[in-house]
Amino acid sequence: MRIAQVMLARNFGGAERSFVDTSRALAERSHEVLAICHKDFVKKESLEGIPNLTLKTVNSHGEWDVSTPHRLHKLILDFDADVVHTQLKRAAWHTGRALRREKIPVIAKLHNYVALNKYRHIDMLIATTEDQKRHALNLGWPEQRVRVLPNFSRIEPAESAKQIQDGKIRILSYGRYVQKKGFDLLLNAFADILADGIDAELVIGGSGPELDNLKALSRKLGIKDRVNLGVWLDDVSQALDHADLFVLPSLDEPFGIVVLEAMARGIPMVCTKTQGPSQILSSENAYLTEKGSSQALAEAIKQSLSSRDEASNKAQKALELYRSKYYQQAIIPRLEKIYRLLISR
Repeated sequence: MRIAQVMLARNFGGAERSFVDTSRALAERSHEVLAICHKDFVKKESLEGIPNLTLKTVNSHGEWDVSTPHRLHKLILDFDADVVHTQLKRAAWHTGRALRREKIPVIAKLHNYVALNKYRHIDMLIATTEDQKRHALNLGWPEQRVRVLPNFSRIEPAESAKQIQDGKIRILSYGRYVQKKGFDLLLNAFADILADGIDAELVIGGSGPELDNLKALSRKLGIKDRVNLGVWLDDVSQALDHADLFVLPSLDEPFGIVVLEAMARGIPMVCTKTQGPSQILSSENAYLTEKGSSQALAEAIKQSLSSRDEASNKAQKALELYRSKYYQQAIIPRLEKIYRLLISR
């Protein structure tokens, strides 16, 4: 197939990772892929020099930018795409308008619980969870035009789960530094853990507008020497392999690709009960705790550290679930089936 992938954000997070990973995975399966991104996309180099993959950029502005649909129309028609797959609202809106008079099917992947007025020119929605599908149906989206397909990861699964070792405990979290990620709660929970005499260090990978606030909080809590903030994780697998425990403290997480990455490397996990992780994980494969409470988060972390065999068993079950349901080899064939369904109509 000839497949165009469109994503117009500049920064890098879960949706942007999905765009990169999907483009690369399809190219590896010998599809011809056109990846279109913003000219300032921070990870566009990860799509360069890939066999079967052509990278093009656009200087996209706001939702009412009239030049972007024209540029997309030309790029997609010149490529002779069979199907177009968009990621995030801006790409769906501009691409849908660009191709509304063409016969090329356009798919949009939902990453958040958003209004769907900008998706009205889209032929099919892909929801990453059943809860996202319910959201679309509640907004009046036709059921026959939505499919549920989880996010996936390209990270190679570990051979077996990790066992938390004696000595200094290395705790890892990462994501964009915004309030909904709950990193302030994690810092407070970490201070509680240190106060209990647990020898530990915390790495919170990423960056974003909350960086200065998080640094100030770590100083206020007296833990700045035990916390590493503002670290960009170029190799997520390596970072996970170096850690003993992964923690996701989010207040809002529609899916959580970071959860899949931790599952893949067999690392014990503590996660808040947000939308996505609650549909991926259970008490059998992770320590789940109420969102919004640093005390509850601290207690869950302490439990994982005091029950290390249990933590390793949970991580092993999460690893097995990843292999069977969330690794790219399990998801990409299902995505190809959706493409072929739309093309054949």
